[in-house]
Amino acid sequence: MHQLKLILLSMSILFATNIKAQNAMEKSHQMKNIKKMTSSKQHQITLKKGELFLVISSITKPGAQEAMNAYFQKVFPIASKNGFKPLANLTIDKVVAGSYRPNNFFGLYKWPNQKASEAFLKELPNSELKPMRLKVWDELKQPGIIIEQETTLTFNEGKVYEITMLWDKKKIKNKKIEKHKGKILFSATVSGYEDLTSGNAPQHIAIIEWNSEAEAKKYKYHEYGSLDNEEAFYTHIQIPEK
Repeated sequence: MHQLKLILLSMSILFATNIKAQNAMEKSHQMKNIKKMTSSKQHQITLKKGELFLVISSITKPGAQEAMNAYFQKVFPIASKNGFKPLANLTIDKVVAGSYRPNNFFGLYKWPNQKASEAFLKELPNSELKPMRLKVWDELKQPGIIIEQETTLTFNEGKVYEITMLWDKKKIKNKKIEKHKGKILFSATVSGYEDLTSGNAPQHIAIIEWNSEAEAKKYKYHEYGSLDNEEAFYTHIQIPEK
């Protein structure tokens, strides 16, 4: 766990939130690396056994454009060389549980394995990165999951994707989600976690697909009422242009 936390800590240099400066950098540094799909209505992500999957959100400090530029210019080429890949952005439409208010999206990323991320850290150790990191973010939450078996996530344009961080994994109940016409796209125990405020690590992360926000709300509030020990967000996929 300690080793994985160190790996996750390094990922803070690779994520920025949705301010004007970052929008431009996303187009040049991230979106060009996302695999383009044959259909403009879908985006698929394949996660292979042993890969380290990251679901990252953050709150950027005001006036962080210069520091953010420095991050990308120095870090992204080295990370890419070691196999780090951005996978998708999920724009946040609404916070539905918890007090955390990240900037506008969740970023999905992966390393090919732990060795790749360790190789990155040898080239750019945290002793060098951490001081830069603190100039950019007020908060950075980055749960990581080591993939146990290959899985493909298919995101559809127009669907609602609920991203949920749980401190009680027993609340993920597939039959009740299906009853409300939802689909669990991804559900896994968190392998490692890092943030900037020494918070408690969530036990579980899930991505649930809903046909509409109305169906998502009906499940969450009709079945359970307001949930404690949870952070949940309604999002939608940003499908990259061809």
